[in-house]
Amino acid sequence: MMQTSRMQERMAGNTRDLNLALQGAEAGLRYGEAVIAAAPVAPFATGSPCLVCQSGVLPIAIYDLSQFNWSTDPSAQTYGHTAGGVATDLTQANGVGLKENPKYTIEYVNRVRDDLSPNSNAVNYYQVASYSTGASGSAHVIVESTYGRRD
Repeated sequence: MMQTSRMQERMAGNTRDLNLALQGAEAGLRYGEAVIAAAPVAPFATGSPCLVCQSGVLPIAIYDLSQFNWSTDPSAQTYGHTAGGVATDLTQANGVGLKENPKYTIEYVNRVRDDLSPNSNAVNYYQVASYSTGASGSAHVIVESTYGRRD
């Protein structure tokens, strides 16, 4: 009975750790989308590091940690790094519980016009990806979204 209780306690701890990682990755994803929405014009950048990377700069399999190192790659921005000049902290030191703040990347995908007219409105599409660990640092979650901004 003690072994069963100990196993259930470990499973509950792992589930909590994974849930924290998922929530952290979601926060990073929404923060990246807010960066795009708050920019006065469609943000385009080239080179590295890039706040918004051109299409093809980031690896296709950004979820593969052997192809993209979220800790050292300069294209991976830290969640809340410049939220109105005040850093937002989701780590254990701030009482939230993540081992480290989430990271996110933004990649420009394409511009799609509403019709064939040269003066038509268009939507710029971006691929936003976010990475987070849980409280222990052993849970790893990566989420992605496609964000469209009409200009």
